[in-house]
Order: sequence, then C-alpha cells, then structure tokens
Amino acid sequence: MAITDQDATTHVRRRNALTPRQVGFAAMIGNAIELYDFILYSFIAASVFGPLFFPSFEPWLGTLAAFSGHAVAFLIRPLGATVFGRMGDRLGRRPALLASLAIMGVATVGIGLLPTYAAIGVAAPVILVALRMLQGLAVGGEYPGAVVVAVEHAPPRLATLYGAFPQIGNMIGILSAGASMLIVNLVVGQATWQAWGWRVPFLLSGVLVVIGLLLRTRLSETPEFVEASSKAAAQRRAASGQFSTLLRRARRPLLICVLMWIGPVTFGYAFLTSLLAYVGKYQPELSAADVQLGLVLTGLALVVLVAVSGRYGDAWGRERIVIISGVLTMAWAIPSYLLIGTGDRYALWLAMTVGAISYGIFGGVVPTMMSHLFPVEVRYVGVATVIAISALVGGGLLPLPTLAAVGSLGGSPVPMMTMMGLSGLATTIGGVLLHRNRLVLHATR
Repeated sequence: MAITDQDATTHVRRRNALTPRQVGFAAMIGNAIELYDFILYSFIAASVFGPLFFPSFEPWLGTLAAFSGHAVAFLIRPLGATVFGRMGDRLGRRPALLASLAIMGVATVGIGLLPTYAAIGVAAPVILVALRMLQGLAVGGEYPGAVVVAVEHAPPRLATLYGAFPQIGNMIGILSAGASMLIVNLVVGQATWQAWGWRVPFLLSGVLVVIGLLLRTRLSETPEFVEASSKAAAQRRAASGQFSTLLRRARRPLLICVLMWIGPVTFGYAFLTSLLAYVGKYQPELSAADVQLGLVLTGLALVVLVAVSGRYGDAWGRERIVIISGVLTMAWAIPSYLLIGTGDRYALWLAMTVGAISYGIFGGVVPTMMSHLFPVEVRYVGVATVIAISALVGGGLLPLPTLAAVGSLGGSPVPMMTMMGLSGLATTIGGVLLHRNRLVLHATR
C-alpha cells in the first residue's frame, strides 16, 4: 500500500515524539519562559515604566498608570482563555501551546525594543499597552495548556507530580525574572538600569522563546485527547458550544476552582509585583536590589515547595493542603507588611519567603486536581477559564484599587493587608467547598 506524505509526516512526528517525562519537562520549561515574559513586565513596571512611558503624571500616579497597563493583560486574559481553550479542545493541545508561546515572544521582545515617551510621544504608552494586551492574550492559553498536556501524558500514579511541573515552571519564571533584573542592575548600575538596562531581560526572551518552540514542536497530542476527539466532534455538532457544555457539566467545579486560585494569584501578581513600587516609594531604607534579591530567594523557595508538594501531596491530602494554603495567606497578611515596614532587608526577605509557603504547597497539588474536575472535551477551556477569572480578580481588580488606596493614605500598608487577607479567605472557602462536595473523589472514580 502506498504511503502518503501525510502518513510519512505523522510517522516522523510520532518517532520523534517526547516521552511522558520529556513532555513534563517541556511543559515546565515552556511555562517558565512564558511566565518569565509575562511577570517581567509586572516587576519592571513597578519601578521603571512610570517615568519613561507616563512622564506627565506625579511619580506615584505614573506608577499606578504603568500598573494599569499591567492590569490590561488580566482584562484581556479571558479572551486568551477563550481563543486558546477552543483551539486546544478542538484542534489539539500542541498548536495552541505553540501559538501562545510565539505570540508571547513577539510581544515581549517588542517591549524591549519600544522607544519611550521622550522619543515618540503618546504613541509609546499606547504601543506599550497594546503589547501588554498581546502578552495577556498569550498567557491566557499557556499555563492551562501546559497543565493539561502534562496531566494527560502522566503515568497514573504520578499525575499529581506531573501536574506540578508547569507550576514549577512558573516558579522558575519568577526566579529567572528576578535574577535577570538583579544581575543586569548590579552590572550596569541603577542609573543605567533606569535608562536602558531594563531592556536587556526583555530582549533575552527572544532566545528563550526559540528554545521553547523547538521543544514544543516535538510534542504529540495527548492520549486522552486523541481518544476523545471523535466523540467530541460529534458532541460539538449537536451542542450549542463549548462554554454552554462547560457551564452545564462543570459549573460547580468552575466556581470552586476560581475561589481556590484567588489567594495564590494575588500573592504572585499583587504582593510580589507591588513590592518594588511600594518599597521604592515608602521604604527608602530598602533598595530595588534588595527586592530583586528577595524575588530570587522567593523563586528558589517556590521551586522546592512546589516540587515537594507535588511529590507528597497525595499522601498529605490535596483538599487539606488547599485549606491550609488559604489559612496561611490570611495569617501572614498582617505580619508580612509589618516586617516590610521595619525597613530591614532580612525582614523583607523573611516576609517574602514565608509568604511563599502558601503559594508553593498549593501549586504542587491543585493543577492535577483541577484538571480532573473537567471533562476531556472541555478540559483546556475549563482550566483556562478558571485561571483567567482568578487572575483577573487577583492580578487586576484587587491590586489596582488597593494601590490607589495606599497612595491616598500616604503609604499605609492596611489596604495591602486587607487585600491579602481577603484573597486568603477566598482560597479557604474554595477548599472547604471542594471538601464538602467531594468533587475530586467524584471526578476520579
């Protein structure tokens, strides 16, 4: 029988396909690159973008305007969840992950090359916000796809650990972003960093994205997706749409997962990213390098915490870990800012690393648990919707009014304490609801 070009291409792709362990590694590395790109803006916007792209504002308002550009990504993220969720559930996980990483790379390098307000006027902040929107679109499909791919390729007994690989990638992304800023800042000095040194970490992304794309071209479709694809196609012809299916079959898991994620995303996108702006304005005893080194230490701690939690989380009890994570976030909300307020660098690092415990143990167990709560045919869009909504709340809707309140109160940390306490409460409620409804047991029977 003659072999067609399509058969030959499929054969070569299968022969070169990654093993499950390599898939987990590829998901981790790709997610690390994409989060490095995404969170780099958040970190640098806090201390650099205000005077360079919004110079007509009073300094703190300029920082707030830069953070508003940061928040735009969270507003657009649900669109990314929709676009890449539909692509991932209809066309396959692989093309969605390739597209999201490529878009993120173009946007990030574009930010690194963008002229400032002094060079091109009002076009500079407009283009900056547009590129940030592209980042938000891309990240809306990245982490959910990486989790789904890792979990669906995982050996059954190691599903929780494999689901933690993309989250470990997130932590590596935070670590890498903090390290790149710290190294460049120390090498070129603070004045040069503010002038043009900040561009170097963005431009480095171009190399990293090429590496990630090369890895992802070797991904094969997940076994569960291939098995379910023909059935899903028939269901799509009969059903009104993916979101109606998602709401009809998994409305309760959707709500509970959103609540659970609010605490961790608030810590990552609000607590950590706001420190550079808060310390720079209200804690003159501390330098930007102090915060950047704290980000490196926190990133290292998070890598270890997520890995350990992913390995042993099943034995400890996944639902119990979610509740503990929420309680720890609430309990640390006030002490963390009191420590930061001392102006001592060691107290700052303690506040950051201890706060990371709740985020780390959560990230080790929840990705796999969340994936199993959604049917295969809407799993990608389900996970993407959860992350998009929780990130919108924890990364945009909560920190913006909180930062505005801090400015109006002359630097009082009370609004920040309140924000972290409320986010921890949301995670705790989500964990309790998850336990009461026994969703995990139902989903894995």
